[in-house]
Order: sequence, then C-alpha cells, then structure tokens
Amino acid sequence: MNIILPINAISKFCSKQLFNSFTFATMNINGKLSLLILMLILRLGVVNGQNNEVIVSLLTCSPGNEIYSIYGHNALRIQDRNTNSDIVFNYGTFDFDTPGFTLKFLRGKLPYLLSVAEYNDFMYEYHFYNRSVTEQILDIDSIAKNNILNFLRNNLQPENRAYKYDFFNDNCATRLRNILDKNIVGLNWDENAASHKTYRQIIKEYQQNIPWTNFGIDLIIGMPADRKTTLKEEVFIPDYLANAVTTATVDNKKLQFIKRTLLEFEKNAAIPMFIMRPEFLFIILLLLELFILFKAYHRKKVAFVKKYDGLWVVIVSFTGILMLFMWFGTDHHPTKYNLNILWSNLLIPVWYFYGRYNKKWSTIFFVIILLCLAISFMNAMIQILPQYFHPVVAIISLILILKGWRIYKFQELETYQPITLK
Repeated sequence: MNIILPINAISKFCSKQLFNSFTFATMNINGKLSLLILMLILRLGVVNGQNNEVIVSLLTCSPGNEIYSIYGHNALRIQDRNTNSDIVFNYGTFDFDTPGFTLKFLRGKLPYLLSVAEYNDFMYEYHFYNRSVTEQILDIDSIAKNNILNFLRNNLQPENRAYKYDFFNDNCATRLRNILDKNIVGLNWDENAASHKTYRQIIKEYQQNIPWTNFGIDLIIGMPADRKTTLKEEVFIPDYLANAVTTATVDNKKLQFIKRTLLEFEKNAAIPMFIMRPEFLFIILLLLELFILFKAYHRKKVAFVKKYDGLWVVIVSFTGILMLFMWFGTDHHPTKYNLNILWSNLLIPVWYFYGRYNKKWSTIFFVIILLCLAISFMNAMIQILPQYFHPVVAIISLILILKGWRIYKFQELETYQPITLK
C-alpha cells in the first residue's frame, strides 16, 4: 500500500506520517506506516455519524516559507469519540513515483490524491515548521455527517483517490468546498461576503515578501488570473475558504459552531531590502543600456556589447518559448492567454539574427516589435489590456526599446554578419 508524504519532511521525520501544504512531493513507503493507513481506513468504516460523538471540522493552516506552502493549506478533520479515532483528510498530495512524473508535473497532468493521517501526526509537522492551525467545528446534523463520511470513504478507494489538480479551480481548498456543497443540504454561501478580487490580486497578498517569486508568477500566468472572482471561486485560497465558512449558513443557522486556534505562532515575514528586488536589478540594467546608447551616439564601441545584446535576445527568446509552452503545451488554465508574449515575442530573435540585415524586412520587423514593446510598457504603467503586467515589465520593455533603437540606428558600429538561411 502506498502512503503519501512530503519529500522535505521525509528527511527529518522518516518515521512520521506527515503532509505538506497546498502542493506536495511524495514517495512510497511500506511496513508499519502502510499498516497504519490500513487501520485508519478500517476505523473510518465503523465511524457512525448518527450521534453527536462525531465531529467534523475544517482545519486551516497558515502559509509556510517554502514556495509550495506560501498560500496555506486546508484539510478536513473527523473525530469519533465512540471509536476514539481522530483522522485528517488531505487532498494536497501526489505520488512522486508516478511514471513520467516530471513531464506530467510541468504539463499539469499529474494526478493529485486524497490521503489520510492521524491528527497528532498532522499537527506534529505544523508545530515543527512554526505554522499556525485553526479549526472550525461545523454545526451540521447526523445526515450531513454521514453524507460526508460516506463521500470520503468512497473517495479513499484506489480508483477514486486521484484527481486532476488545477491551481484556481481544483485544489485542496476547492475540493473541501465541493464536499460541503454536495453533502450538506440547505448550505448557503454568503455571496455578500465576497471580496470580488481577481485571482491575481488574491495570490499577490501572499507573495509580497517574496518579490522574485511574485515577479515570476506575474510573468507566467495570463488573462484568466485577472477575472474577478465570486465567493465560491475565491475560496481556492485556504484562508478565504475559512472566511466563507464563517459566514455560511445551513437552514438559516451558522455553519460554523466553534472556531478555535490549535497552534499559534507569530508571523515574522521580513520585508526584503530594495536591492534584493527585481526592480533594483532591472533599473541597473536600464542605466547600463543608457550608457551603451550614449557611447553609440558618440560613435564609440563598447567591448562587451555584442555578447551582452546576444544574451538579452537569448533570454527574451527563452522566456517567450516558455510562455508559449505553458499556454499551448500544458493543461494549466491560469497560464493560458498570456499577453506577456507581446514583449517576449519571437520576432525579436528573428529580427536580431536575420531580419535586420534584410533591407526589405528590417524596418517592418522593427516597427512591429517597437509597437508590441510600447504597448507592454504602457500596460505595465497604466493597465490598458485585460491582463495585469508587473511593473518590472515597463523597465524591461524600455530596455528593449532602447536596445532595439540603438541596434537599428547604429548598426554600422557592429561587426555582426547576418545568419544565412539555407
């Protein structure tokens, strides 16, 4: 039997059954832990929701420091005082031994799994990583409890455990939202409590202290991230699901019976210095580009400029190819329709390595590229497109505009030879 464990916890707690937040790396183990899971499933089979000894609650775990945990985590806790069982159900795991794991992960085709853990083991991990955990006990009747237990029991079957993960629409939080929706008759979500923020605005709340990650995610996700969410959609983030449960009702009474803190740690998120932010690096590169342009204007060569320009073209080309791959080559919905392709478009390497030496096409290519860069610059400054651009895109676009103008205007200073296409 397979057990799902976070890879970063295995090295520290190889004898513990632990689960990571939001996304997980996993491995297969056997022996005593396999027997433990078998026992948990068997114990679940005798849980009886017909009395008040069964307690169903939502666990919300605070964000962690690693990239896979920055948005927090949700899980369902089922306590049965009759059988003295206390089990946590977790939809945020995957099997590291899945055939073709890396390619499936990149393409958004990796199956995620429902896993179970003893409550004490689940809490042990979050205590170790100094991550707070809150619990919301649900005020639901025995019918709803039995519905949820039967649903989870059925979902634990090998043929039902796997699902296709989607960051916005199908993850550890939205799965629990759907379970509550399907199994609690009369459940009503308070749409008046919705923030009506976009998906991007919501996730950026958790990325402000990791500026390079924030920058990278802004580049890789496209227009789907800039659509305003409803209350049911915004609960893809665990904290938002917890807030929605707070205001939800069942037959005009509160869904939340009790909310309590199980673990509490102070947040010590340090704000990075400006020199550690992408803005600082690209401002330096902008100043360097202005220096090179000044030298070119005075007909003075700069020794490193050829390799430097070539490096920029290679990086921009790679960025454009990556965006196209994430758009057309994967099942990741948030990365589709990405307008960042305007400033990282593949006309740039075509023009740089061939088109600028062809008198017929040089100006046409350059004007098209310049127009795309100008639109990107404006959108990063004052949004004019249906997609938000990170402010650094304005600096990148300006660098590419200056670089392109210099190469186009002062090409005689270079000794490049055009690439011959045979």
